[in-house]
Amino acid sequence: MMDSPEPIKPSTAKVSDASTETTGDAPVQQLLALLEIDYDTLRMRLSAHLRSPEAADEALHDVYVKLRANPSIGELHNPRSYLYRMAINLAKNSERSGWRTANTEDASLIDIPDSAPNQEAVVLATDELNRALRALHDLPAKRQAIFLAKWRDEKSLAEIAEEFGLHKRSIQKELARSEKYLRTVLRRPKRPL
Repeated sequence: MMDSPEPIKPSTAKVSDASTETTGDAPVQQLLALLEIDYDTLRMRLSAHLRSPEAADEALHDVYVKLRANPSIGELHNPRSYLYRMAINLAKNSERSGWRTANTEDASLIDIPDSAPNQEAVVLATDELNRALRALHDLPAKRQAIFLAKWRDEKSLAEIAEEFGLHKRSIQKELARSEKYLRTVLRRPKRPL
């Protein structure tokens, strides 16, 4: 008795033109086979259309995932065009959803107050600083040095008195005179104690 020959199984790697071949495969299987065969061509066309190879890769990945989910697809007249259009649509959907997400995040940022000064505040502060520096340079040299020792160098009254060979009370008087002069130039009221 002779054994019957084993049935020959079709190989998807040898499919030459899945778009024109009429097989008994479901449209989804036909599209998956065509995606595998024409991947490089589709990627090149999508890269040109989407202006990004990364976007093309992402769109083709989305097509693959969608096809693996076994969607209901009717009869296909031009599977290559169907795949290409499917990739374009999925890329547009992805872009739209990313845009909505970005806008939602941007909308929440509107409620956060901006602590950066506006241009007017910057100009006013710069002007005030320039007037303060001019006024500081107008002070007598010794008074200016005492003022800077206290406020720039953060020295104590005792250290300043020792450095200048004066009493602490004299240092206090020099600092008060400097402060009064600078407040007058800058038109600032005296701070309450």
